[in-house]
Amino acid sequence: MVHFQVIQNLSDKLGVRYVELNFVICQCLALLCSYIFRWFFKPTKVSATTRHAVQLVVGFLLAILAFNMGLFHVLIDATVCYIMMLTIDPHLAQYYVFAFSMSYMSAVHIYHQSLELGVYNLDYIGPLMILTMKLSSLSWSIHDGCARDEDKLTDQQKKMIVRKVPNPLEFYSFIFNVPGLLVGPVCYFTHYIEFIDGTNFMHSVKNEKGEEVMVYKEPSSVRAVTGKLLFTVMSALVLMLVVPRFPIWGNVDDDFINNRSMLYKIAFLMLSIEVAKSKYFFAWVWADAINNAAGIGFNGYDKHGKPKWDGVTNIRIWNFETATSLKVLVDNWNVTGSTWLRHVCYDRVPFQKQLITFVLSAVWHGFYMGYFITFLSASLFVTAAKKVRINLRHHFQSSVGLSRFYDVLTWACTHLCLAYFIAPFTFLRWDPCIKYFNSLYWFLHILAIAALFLPGRRRTKPPSEETSKRPEVLNHNLPPHISESFNGSLQFEDKKER
Repeated sequence: MVHFQVIQNLSDKLGVRYVELNFVICQCLALLCSYIFRWFFKPTKVSATTRHAVQLVVGFLLAILAFNMGLFHVLIDATVCYIMMLTIDPHLAQYYVFAFSMSYMSAVHIYHQSLELGVYNLDYIGPLMILTMKLSSLSWSIHDGCARDEDKLTDQQKKMIVRKVPNPLEFYSFIFNVPGLLVGPVCYFTHYIEFIDGTNFMHSVKNEKGEEVMVYKEPSSVRAVTGKLLFTVMSALVLMLVVPRFPIWGNVDDDFINNRSMLYKIAFLMLSIEVAKSKYFFAWVWADAINNAAGIGFNGYDKHGKPKWDGVTNIRIWNFETATSLKVLVDNWNVTGSTWLRHVCYDRVPFQKQLITFVLSAVWHGFYMGYFITFLSASLFVTAAKKVRINLRHHFQSSVGLSRFYDVLTWACTHLCLAYFIAPFTFLRWDPCIKYFNSLYWFLHILAIAALFLPGRRRTKPPSEETSKRPEVLNHNLPPHISESFNGSLQFEDKKER
């Protein structure tokens, strides 16, 4: 890896890793460039071609600084997949693109793992994972637009549909766009084109004659960006000051395992996982702010008329932290990753949708056993939670008080389950993972497996009897749509199960 000497000298003086300092510098530059792009290259001032060219040139220069020699991996992966999109029949191209992009990324994962470099996602591996999402999702969107009947598409597929292979400028602008270059969130091609041509800010109004006309109105994102940057600073402070005091690796320390009670182990586990989230909050919320600064992520207005900037986001923190089920919890973590997994896998495979999607998420992250243990355990817990909910929830709906008690109980159980099965994601290797679960006697695995033997569906009363006897109770925190597990894996349930 080639290091820029100025950054290397500064990292030595500050006592931080080169890749960490380089990441911070690149994100600061991305934020600055995003604001400059929005101020001086508005779609009302310059053409879409100019906006594409600016994103491509600035993004490529930033990639040289961020990826170093890893830039060649990005170029090779993207170019080969683009040639496939151009030359292979759209009925089949998506399979070749998906296979090649996943294989290329996997080869890089395996290479780094063979050298025992650990998880090094701050260089070019993280962006290569994002690139895999962009390439495979684009190929499937082209397939949907050129080779399928639109009436047979899902709502999400219709929103992401692409009618033709983009030209080279559009394609490489999409690949190297500055706001989503390093850690996302992924702005999928259809939405990216709307951002470039300005249609994301177009809305209809009535003129003096009462006719509806389309006008361009760009709301300010200053408030959203400022709030997210402040939260980023807070997350950085937690990451530097608190996380070292409660390390996840402390859960497999021999002295800790031998001399602490079961309750203490569980409490420490939940605390260590909670503060460790600051790592993701720091990177993802900062990335959200960069996208908002450029004008990406506008999602209409709330009931008070204030602009919402959560249309393209990595995480919805409040919804995540207050989730009362694994479904709601994973819905709000790595949100654009959830979209990718549904778009390229869950809606495409004919059987074992949930299991295959979890396995894909594990492979996408890499080939450490900890990833597979985490995501396969997550699949088990998602299925078990569904069974428990079906059999228990109706017992707590007879009054508002019981319903709220159920919310508190399920909130605690949800976050306990998350902490329990996500720890191996940090341990990576087999031995510490097994040591960790042995220290906790596999207690939640045992309960989850037992829950699988519960009835799948409960008997319901006739509609007339049900409505006449059941008091009206608010349903709290019901899952809105698809679900994505911690660090990228998904759980999907039918919307009718509410």
